[in-house]
Amino acid sequence: MEEQPDRFFLDRIVPGADKATALRAVADALGEFVGVSGNNVALLENATSGTQAVLNSVSFEPGDQILITNHQYNAVRLAVETRCRETGATPLVVQIPMRASYGEIRACIRDAANRKVKLAIVDHITSPTALVFPIRDIIADLHELAIPVLVDGAHALGQIPLDLADIEPEWYVSNAHKWLYSPKGSAFLYAAPQVAGMTRPTTVSHFVELGFPRAFDYVGTRDCTGWLAIPAAITFLEELGFAEFRDHNQALLERAAGILADVGAEPIAPLEMCGAMRSFALPQSRELQPDDGIALRDALWHEERVQVAGHAFGASLLVRISAQAYVDEEDLSRLKSALERRGWPGR
Repeated sequence: MEEQPDRFFLDRIVPGADKATALRAVADALGEFVGVSGNNVALLENATSGTQAVLNSVSFEPGDQILITNHQYNAVRLAVETRCRETGATPLVVQIPMRASYGEIRACIRDAANRKVKLAIVDHITSPTALVFPIRDIIADLHELAIPVLVDGAHALGQIPLDLADIEPEWYVSNAHKWLYSPKGSAFLYAAPQVAGMTRPTTVSHFVELGFPRAFDYVGTRDCTGWLAIPAAITFLEELGFAEFRDHNQALLERAAGILADVGAEPIAPLEMCGAMRSFALPQSRELQPDDGIALRDALWHEERVQVAGHAFGASLLVRISAQAYVDEEDLSRLKSALERRGWPGR
């Protein structure tokens, strides 16, 4: 009985194939979608585990630095801090203003980079602030100092077009379960040919001697049915119309600025710096508390059944809207009404 779900999906990827063959077929489809060979794509449960694998694959010594930014996803920041404690390296946290232009974002990272940095981890689309970073230019700047780059693209796959061969990162991680409509537990790690040989999974198991990416295919008991659904998810998004999908989402984010202006919410970035997400700063009558973002998120969901992300970033309380194919202007109006009724921490 345990193998029936796998067998059901396996036969739809490569009829009669074993699991290993089917997983490589999934990697090929995913690689084609993001502009690289499937031979450089490993399948994972989430982007965080891919980040951890890269951190464990790079050798650090006391005096080395790992570059991140203050917009970094919290789990990634914690993973970097843990790796630094293990090795004697130190985090180099680049401070980027919440309201920064593309040029300012690039300059902040370029000016902070130095020869001590052994790895840079940079968001493609930031989580709390929902900014699309000028990742191609950032990578080019870091490569001038021979700094390898891991791009945290957790929100990028399916939200914006991806061409990894064009932006040329050493590593790229992303989730398929956020914007590509795949089941939870679907993600990938790309490793460029020059670093694939050194990239190893966090769990050593039966396929480890096969090297990247096959070493990631079998790392103990895991449910891979979510991965097997990725080709169907890609087909669905393509049939939906990627360009039309993006136009729909951008129009919603533009309309959101007008609707939420009535409650004093201000977008922190122009629309051209957003993908399908946009963060808005809410006015505060008191100093921001660290848990205000969580309190905002939980109150809107539990009391109003409105699902948005809330973040405490710097001195600002942010509400982040995710536009989607199933979201419309009525949903934005419900959010506005909920904020009017319930308010928010520190209103």
